[in-house]
Amino acid sequence: MTENTTTAAERETAAEQTAAEAAVAVRPKRHINQQKLQDNLWGWAFCLPLIVGTVLFIYIALVMALLLSFTTYSSSIHGDVWAFLGRMFTGEEDRFGFTVFEDLNGADPFRWYRFVFTDTAFASRPSESFSKISTMGATLFNTVFYLVGIPIGMVLSMFLAVCMSRDIKGGNFFRVIYYLPCVASTVSIVYTFRNLFNNSGVINTLLNAQINWFAPEADGSMYGVAQGVDPFWVQGTVNKCIVIIMNVWKGLGGTIILYIAGLSGVNASTKEAAQIDGANGWQIFWKVTMPDLYPVIFYNIVTSVIGGMQIYAEPELFWPTATGIGGSYDGKPNLFTSGYVSLIWFWGLSATTAPGNATVDFDKLASAQTSYQSLGAAYGMILAVIIFVLTLFQFWLDKRNNS
Repeated sequence: MTENTTTAAERETAAEQTAAEAAVAVRPKRHINQQKLQDNLWGWAFCLPLIVGTVLFIYIALVMALLLSFTTYSSSIHGDVWAFLGRMFTGEEDRFGFTVFEDLNGADPFRWYRFVFTDTAFASRPSESFSKISTMGATLFNTVFYLVGIPIGMVLSMFLAVCMSRDIKGGNFFRVIYYLPCVASTVSIVYTFRNLFNNSGVINTLLNAQINWFAPEADGSMYGVAQGVDPFWVQGTVNKCIVIIMNVWKGLGGTIILYIAGLSGVNASTKEAAQIDGANGWQIFWKVTMPDLYPVIFYNIVTSVIGGMQIYAEPELFWPTATGIGGSYDGKPNLFTSGYVSLIWFWGLSATTAPGNATVDFDKLASAQTSYQSLGAAYGMILAVIIFVLTLFQFWLDKRNNS
């Protein structure tokens, strides 16, 4: 009896299991869309160079720069950077008996960061008896001063974009003309502006004046010296204004194109409704057009600030430090005009003397060109932090305005 009951129970359980399996719908085999697969593969193929380049030249380079900023690395002294970084984790000493954190002054991983905030130099010639100023402070001030061109350029480009977005003859022609400076060589533009602002150039001719825009010249004359004022605040301001004028003119074209694209996306029905309600052109611009253009404006501000904080080529081409005209003083870049990035370049790639607190004269290298890539990396890390904080602040303002 028990055996029959068990067998019946087993049969019933098996039947229920079979019924449950039969009730479950068979999942159809997923069909692979060959066209979509091919599109995805081509998409990844086009993105791969950008991904590889970003990883190699941004993320890996950023980590390397951060590590080097705490060391005493100099390519003239230590050679291969990979072998040097390897000794950071093993504690191995080099042929001079030092670890990566040591030099003749001992082990101090934060030496360069202290140097950045304490290094000083003459903005003008030492013979003029003006006090020394912070090289970081002067170049950072110059960099922020150049950012003044951002709002000027945005207002001008907005005005021109609104004019070009209207249905006028030759609109496309003017768009091309205004965009040409964006594709022109920076060297050619600087050369053109140097000729414009020469003592006998077009600007002085139009003003009927003899303004010494590019002082100090060979005779050493600079605005402010005769009055006992540090020329950094007088001649330096005049010099920096030339760079601002050039950068505004050079950057108008790209910003105009973005604003024209944004204006084409403004809701036409909203503008028409505002016109029906009696709004004038000024009210429509501020209440309808500007809110729709806000994403473009925000994008331009963020990218312009990031790019502006990294300005380097324009001031250096206007006043090449290799010459005696507007050249370097006290062994540093031209503090009248050079941006912060010039210090990264100077100490990391072209310094001809060792920093004041780095008495590394191994194998008489102090008399040769001794660039300290570790010091340049420290300057770069500080700039990265400044840009990161400024960008976060802009996004915070954006979130606050949209909330």
